[in-house]
Amino acid sequence: MDANFAFLRLPDPRLYRRSNLTFSLLFLIKFGVKSFKFNTRLKMQEKLVAAKYEISRAVKADLAAITRIYNASVLEQNATATLRPVSIEEREAWFDAHKAANRPIYVLREVCDANLTSEDGETFEADCERKFDSKGANLGEQKLGIAKQKGKILAWGSLSDYHPREGYRITAKISVYVAPEARGKGLGGRLVNFILENAPKFGVKNIVALIFSSNAASLNLFAKFGFARWGELPEVCDMGGKIESLTILGKKLG
Repeated sequence: MDANFAFLRLPDPRLYRRSNLTFSLLFLIKFGVKSFKFNTRLKMQEKLVAAKYEISRAVKADLAAITRIYNASVLEQNATATLRPVSIEEREAWFDAHKAANRPIYVLREVCDANLTSEDGETFEADCERKFDSKGANLGEQKLGIAKQKGKILAWGSLSDYHPREGYRITAKISVYVAPEARGKGLGGRLVNFILENAPKFGVKNIVALIFSSNAASLNLFAKFGFARWGELPEVCDMGGKIESLTILGKKLG
């Protein structure tokens, strides 16, 4: 029996160990490269999200979108004391009053980049859903071949006179409204931050937010930006049978 197995030669154990070692190294290198690429793409996505939106002063052509978003909040009855939807014509008077008083209205819209060119020279038409080229380059940060395409308005915000008497000009009331389909993306926070940064240009030294005391989401949002509770008006608003209290939040600028 020993003679029958004399011709069998087992592999050298050292070769077996080398093979396993080589395989392990190749696996780790390949996995590491994939992991690096995945993390890089995540970071690119974060940067792209930051560059995906644009905030600008509203113009009258934006009133249809502003009215639509506002009326959604009117129907929800948790963010404004207006009890019925308003018309675009009514908002025109509101828009003109803000312009005359030099109180800004801002809109936040999604932006698509048109004719983007990647680092490898690839050019293609605008596509809001496409974020990266074949090499993982962030297309949102490339230079545009033509001007940016402005997309749908997803939110708006404004500064209004806190009180019509002239002595209160240094204090303004902030309002922010986000379209129902765009909530949960941090757009309200973007607008609040933008308005706070630009308010001093309009002579504003104090900003107040008047919020229903039951609106926890709005109270928490403004608290994140340093607004403090300046007062409480108990049961001052009748929302069609639902009595609401009003919380006054405030923040000093500068």
